[in-house]
Amino acid sequence: MRKIHNLVDSTWVELVDADTSEVVESIDDYKLPNILKGYMLDAHEHSRFEYDNVKKYSVLIIRSLESGQDESVKTSPVVVAFTDKLIITKSSSRYRIKQESRCNKFDVIFNILQKINKPYMNKLDKINESVERLQNNPHKNHINNRSLNNIAILKSDLVYLKTATAANIMSISQLQKSSDNFDIPVSFNQRQDQHIDDVAVEYNESKYMFDVLDEVVSQIEDTYSNIINNNLNEIMKVLTVWSLILAIPPIISGFYGMNVVTLPFANSVWSWFFTLVITVIIIYVMLYYLKKHHDL
Repeated sequence: MRKIHNLVDSTWVELVDADTSEVVESIDDYKLPNILKGYMLDAHEHSRFEYDNVKKYSVLIIRSLESGQDESVKTSPVVVAFTDKLIITKSSSRYRIKQESRCNKFDVIFNILQKINKPYMNKLDKINESVERLQNNPHKNHINNRSLNNIAILKSDLVYLKTATAANIMSISQLQKSSDNFDIPVSFNQRQDQHIDDVAVEYNESKYMFDVLDEVVSQIEDTYSNIINNNLNEIMKVLTVWSLILAIPPIISGFYGMNVVTLPFANSVWSWFFTLVITVIIIYVMLYYLKKHHDL
């Protein structure tokens, strides 16, 4: 879908969920460089700000969050290209903004940037809830595969979120610094300077919180790993003790089964009972020794 808006200082061509033909047609109609077609049609474009001094256009690319709050993280580029009298944007319908009266192209750009950051904040709240559930898990000593899988998903999501927000911050910083570059015809008034500063603060807050959550999840992962290792050690200790206990009866019965007449009580009618008593005594002595010297 293509919509045309008249701003105070320029014309805004808004491409929402646009297909290839709409993008190509819009670029051709306004005689923009063909390279912008590639920027707008490539789903793998990374975040950045560029200015072409020859063809006199600027392009800002920001990675936006396209997945839902309960889905794995998936991002896509929002592309904003502008000249002195024209701005053209390509995004999904999720990031449409309401056009305000008497706004200019930079107001549109900054409002889009704020709109893009909101889903990141919502995802941040969702991940924070998941982290709290992991921290307050009453069954930490009985960790199952579901808990480990949840941690793995959180770690993966946080990697994508941290990478995307860090790249977006760099793009916004490049746009901010462009107003101080005499080779780039981008200038902000005092209100716009404040607006982009607010946007930068919001993005930095998101990045900071994702960094904090990543550290918390890493600590939870380490804690769970320690618990698993401790549980495994306890299981191995029990199995070792049982293997020692079960090894004693065959040894005793083996000696008495050799028909050696010199063995104690070998010729007694109670010999079978005595072998049981000897076995129990040896097992008791072994358990007492393990408990006293090896913290059984």
